[in-house]
Amino acid sequence: MTGPLSRTALIAVIGVVGVSLATAAALTVFGDELGSKASAGVDAYSVSAIGHRGLVRLLEKLDVPVVVSRTDSGARAEHGLLIIAEPVVNDAASRDRLSSLLVAARRVLVVLPKWYGSVERGQRWIADANLLPEHDVGEVLEALALGEHAEIHRTVGPSTLAPGSLRPVLRDAQLVAGSELSDIIADHNGDRLLGRIDHLGTQVTVLSDPDVLNNFGLRHAENARFVVKLIDGLRDAGPVVIDETMHGYAQTPSLVRTLFEFPLVLASLQVLFCAVLVVWAAMVRFGPRRAAPPPIAPGKDFLIRNTAALLHYGGHHGHALRRYLALTVAAVRHALHAPALAPTALTAWLERVRGVRGGRISLVELERAVDTADSPAKVVELADQVYRWRMEMTHGTDDRT
Repeated sequence: MTGPLSRTALIAVIGVVGVSLATAAALTVFGDELGSKASAGVDAYSVSAIGHRGLVRLLEKLDVPVVVSRTDSGARAEHGLLIIAEPVVNDAASRDRLSSLLVAARRVLVVLPKWYGSVERGQRWIADANLLPEHDVGEVLEALALGEHAEIHRTVGPSTLAPGSLRPVLRDAQLVAGSELSDIIADHNGDRLLGRIDHLGTQVTVLSDPDVLNNFGLRHAENARFVVKLIDGLRDAGPVVIDETMHGYAQTPSLVRTLFEFPLVLASLQVLFCAVLVVWAAMVRFGPRRAAPPPIAPGKDFLIRNTAALLHYGGHHGHALRRYLALTVAAVRHALHAPALAPTALTAWLERVRGVRGGRISLVELERAVDTADSPAKVVELADQVYRWRMEMTHGTDDRT
């Protein structure tokens, strides 16, 4: 039996399926690395010293639900914590965007900006890091409405924070002075590292120095413990949403665009390839050409059906039935060794034999019915009677029926 695919096509299909499975396995293991955006800035995609990719990985390792969001960040964090890390506020549009995020979420952690880095095009590591001008940080303080006298103080050397159960490790700290923030963690001068303010019904927690949770700072175990405890306390068992719209990564939701972005585009191509195979299989000419049937089928069945169809079409069924009866009578005469008699005398002789054997079907009545048969249905019924008469005459009557 010929298969639906040639040997070459079958090998090609098996090869494509194997490559697809290997690709799916590779995406399962390396999907995060392959799908990450190349960045060296102060965002959640960056693996440089001032980036926040380490924070995302830390939360994932601890099974904390974390999402790096490029759209509707406030709505996604409705039942959890929204983190706005080092937002860029340099015009009215970005200021309005930050205000909208603060209003949309219930609990927000804002990390003030501190650094900017220089990097060669296409690289993921910064060549050096520079302090952001205090004026740029002040723009964020103003957008957060922390008061007219809020300003940035930057210390030199190790931090002198007030004692506490968990204290981050900082050097050259950036603190907020003269603001309306409540004191959570501050130094001996009252300058705050961590504080809280109510912003139009939203609980906003402000972390003044990003060195606590950026990739460079998380190298210290004390900082990692401090950040995990802080986030766990703020998220209230909900998800953590890290906003990236404030870094220029805003994107309008689009299912089609998402399906054709890496790495989902590989899965989309696999589905497309399978759909092409299904369409190909549904076509008439799939696989080798099927051999045409012979014009005349072998065997007796075709001959019998064809003969019956010709007789029915020509209206000769009655003649065929009478011929069948004559051949059957001749066969019974030969089986019973009847003498050579005229047709009428032979019928009488066979009737006497039927009476002796106890047969039920009368040959006289059968001949009369055959002569008057006028429909195909009646012909079929009488042909069955002729066959049963022959069985009774040659094999006897079965009284069990």
